[in-house]
Amino acid sequence: MRPFLIAVLAAALLPAMAGAAPPTNPLDDSVAVEAIRLAETGRYDLSVPMLESVLARLPDDPDILTYLALALRSTGRMAEAEARYDQALARDGAHLAAIAYQGVLFLETGRRDRAQANLRRLEALCPTGCPARDELAREVAARR
Repeated sequence: MRPFLIAVLAAALLPAMAGAAPPTNPLDDSVAVEAIRLAETGRYDLSVPMLESVLARLPDDPDILTYLALALRSTGRMAEAEARYDQALARDGAHLAAIAYQGVLFLETGRRDRAQANLRRLEALCPTGCPARDELAREVAARR
C-alpha cells in the first residue's frame, strides 16, 4: 500500500512547491524526506523519531501525520497510530491514504465494520477507483 502514499503526497504537495510561500511542506524539509524514505523502505523504527521531529516543525501536516501513523502501526503501537490517523483526518477529512491506512488498522485490531465504513468513504471519494480505495478493498477481501 505504500507506493500510492508517495503519489498522494506528491500530488498534494507539488502545487504548493510552485508558489513563493515559505517552506512549509514536507518535501522542502530534508529530515522529512529522509524519514519518508525510511518509512517507504520499511525502516519504521528509525522513521518514527524523525517524523515526530518533522511534525514539531510542521504541526498538523496530514501527510506527516499519516506517515507517522503508518510507522507507529507497523511497529505495533496501535493506539498511538490510531490517534495520529484521527489527527490527520481531522486536518483533511478526504486524505485518501489516511482513510485507507486507518482502515487497515481497523482490520488489524478486529474492527472490520469500521474498515468497511472507511472503504465506503473511499468509494464515495473515488467513485471510479483510486489506489487507496483499491488497496483497502484488497485488504478487506483478503481478511474475510
